[in-house]
Amino acid sequence: MGGEIKAVLSDKACAFPPGLFHHAKVYNGVVYCAGQIGADVQGKLVSEDIKEQTAKTFANLSAILEASGSALERVLKVNIYMVDKADYAGMNEVYSKLMPDPKPPRACVFVQGLPGGAKVEIECVAAEI
Repeated sequence: MGGEIKAVLSDKACAFPPGLFHHAKVYNGVVYCAGQIGADVQGKLVSEDIKEQTAKTFANLSAILEASGSALERVLKVNIYMVDKADYAGMNEVYSKLMPDPKPPRACVFVQGLPGGAKVEIECVAAEI
């Protein structure tokens, strides 16, 4: 039937709001990551700058994937949530540098607001190594 479900928390990634969810769950070799924002482990945004928020978001996702037995190179699907369409180019510039080739399929949705006043939130699904 099904395999074991493993819950993952990384002490190197933002848990915002704390205590409400795990960073990821792993099932049958697939890692399902919770959305991450550009905040430190205490939930404080690194900056108001979209490029800095995007870079920190990737650092958080990378830490979670590593703790889950995966890596950015193993990402299968990405969902991006943004507040301001004017920030799209800046986010995309950082995304293009940090997401390894071949780039996975992705969606980008514009929303009214994100946790902690973030400008971008990114979630992904990845394969275990």
